[in-house]
Amino acid sequence: MITVNRRVNKRAILKAVFAAWLVLWMFFLIREDKDGQYGGLRYLYTHDHGSKVRYIIGDKLYGFLVFCRQSIPEGSTYELAGFERFSVNKVRARYFLWPLKNVEGDADFRIVYGREDTEPEGYKEYKQYGGTGRILVKEERNR
Repeated sequence: MITVNRRVNKRAILKAVFAAWLVLWMFFLIREDKDGQYGGLRYLYTHDHGSKVRYIIGDKLYGFLVFCRQSIPEGSTYELAGFERFSVNKVRARYFLWPLKNVEGDADFRIVYGREDTEPEGYKEYKQYGGTGRILVKEERNR
């Protein structure tokens, strides 16, 4: 008889834990939408890969990075400028431009996002993308 009570108690405890877990998840799902997160998730679940990447990176940066990827020859090195140090956008840009190799200093190309009025010594303008940014090339490299 003692074993029967233990089994009943274990089942009751398991049911109570499961019910509490279920209530917490229901609360999580029906709570208020904070900062449009449900709309963003719905967008990510219903669109193709390219649209998802554009949504996450942002239209302005995405267009510029596609331009850079198409303009820089394969196997080249590049350096990013115009991004805040350790910013998420800088990490996203490095990820998006892979397999090009990112280096600090002495790169074949310098990708300037935003406005940088001065050209670093040893680089000249290669291509420009509207007002969003430009690509500089090392002067010894003529392509």
